[in-house]
Amino acid sequence: MSLGQELAPHLPFLRRYARALTGTQAHGDAFVRATLEAIVASPSDFPRDVDSRLGLYRTFHAIWSSANIEEDPGHDSTDGAEGIAQARLARITPLSRQALLLTAMEGFTPEDTGYLIGADPSEVESLVAEALAEIERQTRAEVLIIEDEPIIAMDIETIVRDLGHM
Repeated sequence: MSLGQELAPHLPFLRRYARALTGTQAHGDAFVRATLEAIVASPSDFPRDVDSRLGLYRTFHAIWSSANIEEDPGHDSTDGAEGIAQARLARITPLSRQALLLTAMEGFTPEDTGYLIGADPSEVESLVAEALAEIERQTRAEVLIIEDEPIIAMDIETIVRDLGHM
């Protein structure tokens, strides 16, 4: 099987990841295109000692991290829930965002994620925890409960606190 045939099934997932990482489809696709161009230009440099999916993402990360470009969160004005999610992800540090997206969205293990971003598995777990804590901080809200029945008010308060709000 050719390298292109090995990589083809993974490209839609790499595009999804690139969009989530960069914040826009255009930027994500540009990095995926650059990744594929680098592989075509020098197929001997493609990591063959690992699974082709890992090699593809590793090549992508080498290009993305060398670009040193910060995303423009206002560039791709997405409305609704997707826009809110993108804005929240943009506030997370880049390395934590990578670790979270690679493990939660792409399903990589902490060991594989560590290989991709150049960190050990315990550091990956710490980065994911940091990203999740930041998302939790962003979504926490103060809630005013107006209810004249004390038992119902206490039940609502319990529900609100269990959801992480104050």
